[in-house]
Amino acid sequence: MDSTVANFLRIKQIDSYQKLRVLLFLHQHPKLSITLAQLAEQLYLGYLPALEKIINDLRQTGLIDCVRSLCRLNDDPETRSSLRSLTHAFEDPLARQQILGQIENHQNCVEADARRSPCFA
Repeated sequence: MDSTVANFLRIKQIDSYQKLRVLLFLHQHPKLSITLAQLAEQLYLGYLPALEKIINDLRQTGLIDCVRSLCRLNDDPETRSSLRSLTHAFEDPLARQQILGQIENHQNCVEADARRSPCFA
């Protein structure tokens, strides 16, 4: 996996598979403005409080914009470029495994920190 993709995942805190799915879906539909309920339906994510947290996290990192109840992908060139690189990497099976591994390692570190265990990721 390209270091720019790894850095993008880390800096933008893409730390769960669900968050990655939301981001890739919105990248595939860049002109789409969608409500939380519609997004949940499109991605088969039934637990709305978790999806709401994902949306809030993505807003805080500047990846999506929400106006009223409609959310869409941020349209700035840097975001578009980074998401193109991420999407391209995700299409490669080996890079996809590395991406998912980085996300899993982050989750393991968070869990270890919650238990006050050392993290060796």
